[in-house]
Amino acid sequence: MGGEADTSRSTSGIVVYALGTLVIWKSKKQSVVAQSTMQAEMIATAYGKVQIDWLRDLVAEIGIGRGITRRILNDGLNCVTTLNSGNFQSDSWHLRLWYHSIHEAIAKDEIEIKHVAGTDMLADALTKALGGVTLGKFVEEIGLG
Repeated sequence: MGGEADTSRSTSGIVVYALGTLVIWKSKKQSVVAQSTMQAEMIATAYGKVQIDWLRDLVAEIGIGRGITRRILNDGLNCVTTLNSGNFQSDSWHLRLWYHSIHEAIAKDEIEIKHVAGTDMLADALTKALGGVTLGKFVEEIGLG
């Protein structure tokens, strides 16, 4: 996979909206070394799901509504297809746990995983060295500009 040169860990980026407003934007080095791009994308999706779960719990506790984003966009088509199909095999205990957590939430209609083209993945502004024009466009679209 690759990721960061010293540790080979990939970086996950998330952008979360609630009620149409940007509420969480974060990048984080992954806690494990992914063996493939699909694994790195699954780890990022699991991290996004954790953030959405936390936000839903907060909103429920303070009673302000149900407008929490339940759609997770991912630019890894193989990862999206695998998560939505329910057909995942891995020797990695962590990956199996993350996969089952995501797939169970999909089955309960708590979240949906959608594919987005890599050129439209706004979270890349938090994780990749992008050209000035692309970075500016993403920052503006995210709502940070």
